[in-house]
Amino acid sequence: MRFLKNFGRLIISRSLLLLFLFFCSAFFSACEVAFFSLNPLQQKEMAGQKGRSGRLVHSLLQKPRELLITIYIGNELVNIGISVVITSITISLFGNIGLGIAIGVSTLLLLFFGEIVPKSISLKYAQPYALFAAFPLKAFANIVQPAQKLFNSWTERIMRYFGILTHSHKESSISDEEFRPMVQVGEGEGVIDSDERDLIHKAIEFGETTVGEVMTPKIDMFTVNIKDSLDIILPRIVENFYSRVPVYGDKEEVLGILFTKDLTRLKHLPKEKVNLKSILHPAVVVPKTKMIKEMLEEFRKLKRHMAIVLDEYGSVSGLVTLEDIIEELVGEIDSEMRKDEQPLLKITENQYRLSGSLNLSEFNDAFESNLPESDYDTVGGLVFGLFGRIPRSGESTTLENFKFRVEKMKGSRILKLHLTLPQTFGCPGRIRTN
Repeated sequence: MRFLKNFGRLIISRSLLLLFLFFCSAFFSACEVAFFSLNPLQQKEMAGQKGRSGRLVHSLLQKPRELLITIYIGNELVNIGISVVITSITISLFGNIGLGIAIGVSTLLLLFFGEIVPKSISLKYAQPYALFAAFPLKAFANIVQPAQKLFNSWTERIMRYFGILTHSHKESSISDEEFRPMVQVGEGEGVIDSDERDLIHKAIEFGETTVGEVMTPKIDMFTVNIKDSLDIILPRIVENFYSRVPVYGDKEEVLGILFTKDLTRLKHLPKEKVNLKSILHPAVVVPKTKMIKEMLEEFRKLKRHMAIVLDEYGSVSGLVTLEDIIEELVGEIDSEMRKDEQPLLKITENQYRLSGSLNLSEFNDAFESNLPESDYDTVGGLVFGLFGRIPRSGESTTLENFKFRVEKMKGSRILKLHLTLPQTFGCPGRIRTN
């Protein structure tokens, strides 16, 4: 009778110990998922808003490998303890066959209660669980610190042997693919506003964009011929507000870049003494596959603002400017020479220059017309819709009495248009004359 009583107490005590060990196993398994599912934005928010626990969570994650080793040490010690206790209980109950039973039972119980359930819960409640577990985990880390340092040292040596970087800043670095969803989370939680989100996305894309994607295509380039006289060149430059112009010679070879301010040195010379080539600046030439972040650095080093872009065959593909690159990051900007440019400018009695961004309602008011405003907001958008494709510079289309000719494109966007009216069309009085 005493034997049965003692045996019963032994089973109960071991069962209670087993429950405690399962709790510890679940604790460490949940820690692994909860801590390492927190992104840097969440960590920063917790450190600033969740008091001591939040700061401790952030501190522990500053050394992710050490934290992971600590969790694994705890988990392995507890799981070994569970296996030992289950084995002792089953052998006490079933004799020698209890060993086989122990292996099966411990495997199933550990898988379900020690892994699947706690990790599933902590995945859903990562932040609150990390805050709850921070201090107990830190206390355990202090206890096993010697073992943790030993395993960490061995791990680092093995990683170095296989040529894997082990610096802490490499461990905590994140890829663009990981960063994008983090930005979305930050916006959803109110940490980042929409403008900041757009700027961050532009910064990410900035590092992935090539010169060929932002350049002005060859067909849209404004150029002058080395053989043209100043009487031809000057009006064209003044009309288009350019401060730097590529100059080409025979066979469409770009000879250099003309700075329009340098033309003042030639204006008072007799025509026979004008040598345009003498004031040209060497052209910076780059492949279209060059990354714009590298192009920006090259512009900075060379103190230049324009480069000629070549294709894989060495032919001119387009040109890229410093303004093009900056606009990729901060959006559309206006150069100094374009600040006073009018969206609607009269050239002659029946010819006008329009900005593609001119509002359709303003156009209709100015010309007392009734172009459809329901599907388009701007004149550029309307003309784009009339073509039904990306138009090229120089192409024309007509709607009612208006003939629109595309003057300048940027990618798929119409920047400038030339408008021709029929001779019988009345002259609007509210339009500025050139």
